[in-house]
Amino acid sequence: MASQIVNEVVAANNAYAGSFGKKSELALPPARGFAILTCMDARLDPAKYAGLSEGDAHVIRNAGGRASDDAIRSLVISHKLLGTKE
Repeated sequence: MASQIVNEVVAANNAYAGSFGKKSELALPPARGFAILTCMDARLDPAKYAGLSEGDAHVIRNAGGRASDDAIRSLVISHKLLGTKE
């Protein structure tokens, strides 16, 4: 049986998906051509601290915002395949 938190997250996701509308037509490459590697700290909101909207940037989050092998792989894909420049 799902917890109350899971139920709330699923309901929020359903509402978000139901109102996504024209955002589904955004191109896969980030509109502002950059990627952010940041910490997974739940207190941080990259959209707020970087002034982002959906589709603006790739946001890669991991413990400590460190350039681990996995983070570097994601940054390489973001750059080579999806055109981020910064």
